[in-house]
Amino acid sequence: MSLNPVLQLLKGLWGVWGIQLLFTLSFACQIVLAILGSRRKYMTSNLARFLVWATYLLLSYFATMALGKLTVVRIDDLENPGYDVVLEGLLAPLLLMQLGYADGMTAYEGEDNRLGLRQMLNIGVTAVVVVCILVRCGDRSSPVSWLYFFLFVVGIGKSVGWAWVLHSVYDENSSVTAEDISGLTEIRNKFNEFPEEDKFASAKDILKAYFRFECLKPHLVNWLYHPLFISRDWMSIDYYPANRAFTMTEIELNFMFDVLYTKAPVLYTKFNLICHFLGFFCLVSALCRFAIIFKNAFLIDMYVTYTYALLMAVTSLELYQIMVLPFSDWAVVKMSMHLKVPLVQRLLPYLADRCMRKTRWSRSIRQLNLFDSNLLNKEHRKPIAMVLDWFDERKTIRWGPFCSRQAIPSCLKVLVVQTMAKLEKKRQHGPFEERGKWTLETRDVQEKQGLSDSIEKIFDKSIIIWHIATQILHKLESENSAACRGSKLLSDYMMYLLARHPYMLSLNTADITLEYARCTLRPFLRYRDYKDAISTLSSQDGEVPPPVKPSKETRITRDWHVLLDVQKLVVDLRSMDNKWELISSIWVEMLCHGASKCHVYHHGKLLRRGGELITHVWLLLAHKTNKHRSSNDELSEDTANTTASATPPPAGKGLSSCIQRVFMGKRDTNIFDNP
Repeated sequence: MSLNPVLQLLKGLWGVWGIQLLFTLSFACQIVLAILGSRRKYMTSNLARFLVWATYLLLSYFATMALGKLTVVRIDDLENPGYDVVLEGLLAPLLLMQLGYADGMTAYEGEDNRLGLRQMLNIGVTAVVVVCILVRCGDRSSPVSWLYFFLFVVGIGKSVGWAWVLHSVYDENSSVTAEDISGLTEIRNKFNEFPEEDKFASAKDILKAYFRFECLKPHLVNWLYHPLFISRDWMSIDYYPANRAFTMTEIELNFMFDVLYTKAPVLYTKFNLICHFLGFFCLVSALCRFAIIFKNAFLIDMYVTYTYALLMAVTSLELYQIMVLPFSDWAVVKMSMHLKVPLVQRLLPYLADRCMRKTRWSRSIRQLNLFDSNLLNKEHRKPIAMVLDWFDERKTIRWGPFCSRQAIPSCLKVLVVQTMAKLEKKRQHGPFEERGKWTLETRDVQEKQGLSDSIEKIFDKSIIIWHIATQILHKLESENSAACRGSKLLSDYMMYLLARHPYMLSLNTADITLEYARCTLRPFLRYRDYKDAISTLSSQDGEVPPPVKPSKETRITRDWHVLLDVQKLVVDLRSMDNKWELISSIWVEMLCHGASKCHVYHHGKLLRRGGELITHVWLLLAHKTNKHRSSNDELSEDTANTTASATPPPAGKGLSSCIQRVFMGKRDTNIFDNP
């Protein structure tokens, strides 16, 4: 059978319906982004992540191709282009609207936010092209041409707003002023305005989380956060139970996710809310006017039917985005600033409670066990390994299939929060430089050589040694305690980070040390009974084989006897009565060390991949870290002097500059507006 008739048919369909097909694909991408964009913060599926990535990229391609075809659409009579050409002209402003993306998805990665000015130029050029298309396809005698104005207003508003959102993410003043510190009392007054009723507890927590986020601005590297903003009891969460403290951290990270990847921080200003509803009004007006014009031709002409269905779909999507606005942490914060309104007091508890039940991250941790027999015995054939090396995916294929996911139990949250509180006494608001030393000092066991040597090694080697030791002790002396269970979870989690995300631990040699440890464990466990191998590593008299010599020896693993180090550590730990409390504390200290050393960019990156426990730990540490390198007493004295000498704001002129930035300022602080 010849393919020529089929190709001719497809060519004819492309010539007649090509623009509509491209618009439909572009609109389908926008629907996916509107639904899944903001849900990335708790989605862990690789398929969902790929779908969001593909639709984010393809949307602009489809829209640009459709606009290109519209610029060369065939017009036989310029004075009377025909209703089909006029209807195709309607698609141009709608394509401009799609280039503004959905409210829940403005940037796929953090790098996209640094292209705001460039996107301004692109949107400007695109708007000029759309105007040219409208002039070319318009017919003054046709009532449809009057719909161009309504749709163009929506399109230019959406696209310019998107570019402005991208630009404003890092457009921040990173200096703390005297008025910022003097505004502390005015923040407190916002909490005093709440009625003394339990039903407002959720709203108070969300508002407190927002102010904590606002003071820290964790997404900004150079923001000089002042610890005194959080040192007050009414802003601190030190007295919160572990689960509630983690919930507060979830809310703060949700604000950070919205600032980096969505339009939420900008949407809740008066100006943008008015623009949002004005755009929806324009769409509804265009839809109603179109229905009146073609009320007798809906099922007769396919172009009319398609355009009518298209306008209904676009309007419905915009309505969906408006309907979800109240069910957001940002909306709760906005309403909390207007408690004197009776309707707000009635709706706020319901909306806040509903927001508190929302999922803000995956609430799970990944696990990787080096003692997994499948992991030790898995080997790729040479051709496959070469292909994986070409695409730099060998690490993903090597470790990925053996990583599992487990929900975070409450006992682990309690363990992490309580241990961090004990370590804070050693840290005293300074940098988190240690990764086990503070625990040994607290428990006065520095004299044990195996313990001391294991934490003095390079960080990745130390993690591997403690991971193997934890697995051995879990096999031999497992307990039904939170410390034992938490130690096992954190051990496997740190190994997962080391294998899949070594940059989160600021390690550059993880691939080398992990492969060396794997090559060492494989023959040791393969050619002897498993129990005998465990017994050898847990006994001081056990005969440990000599170090493995890899095919490509490096200075990093040279003279490293990993099994001997494990044996010394296990022997020391077995001689202790409270071994699991010490092991769990060591793992929490290592986790805190890695979290504090990781760059904020990587934490923001993992927020769009379902979130990670290490990011929550990083945020808790950040609130306790004094970037000014001065004592609390000095800060208190400076603050007292500054507050005493600061000129109070004039009556009726609003709040101080800190709160004014919160009310009227930059992208992540302008959700409030003074009446």
